[in-house]
Amino acid sequence: MSESFDQFLSRTDSPQKPLPTWVSALVFLSVFFILQMTYDACRGSDFEHFILGDLTVAPTAAVIDFLTPAVHVKALGNQLIAPGGGITVLKGCEGTEIMFMLMAAFAAVVMPWRRRLTGLGLGILLVFCINQVRLVTLFYVYRSEPSLFNLLHGTVAPIVLILCIALYALYWMGDSREIAQPNAPTTP
Repeated sequence: MSESFDQFLSRTDSPQKPLPTWVSALVFLSVFFILQMTYDACRGSDFEHFILGDLTVAPTAAVIDFLTPAVHVKALGNQLIAPGGGITVLKGCEGTEIMFMLMAAFAAVVMPWRRRLTGLGLGILLVFCINQVRLVTLFYVYRSEPSLFNLLHGTVAPIVLILCIALYALYWMGDSREIAQPNAPTTP
């Protein structure tokens, strides 16, 4: 007999009780702080250059090149270089902070480990994809309407990214709470 994907994700050996709110908050803050401080300690390292250049800027250049090959964009370290203007992707623009928030959120709630790992993996992929859309958009905005760049870069895009990931986490974790309480009364 095969089990459904939801059954696979929610399978657990023991009943799970939610953590008290203060414990969840403490776990969230601790995990986020540790991840952020660890990444900050990598400033200027080969690891940081790998994250910024290879995992962030190179895929963005590939997407831009696919969408508009006439732009002739090139990835050079943390820069998107093209005739007519490009952008520099600095630490903080690669999406790691929102990934760290997502990791901390998943660490701060009780759920079956399969569901936690699947949700975290899909969430990190979602952060990556949304951040790529953000960087591509910023590249084109900088070239065509530079006066909008700061507003989009500093306000609009971060809010959109945070809201999308918060909604994803709430949905994933909310679904997990329903699965963890199969005998809870349902409303028609």
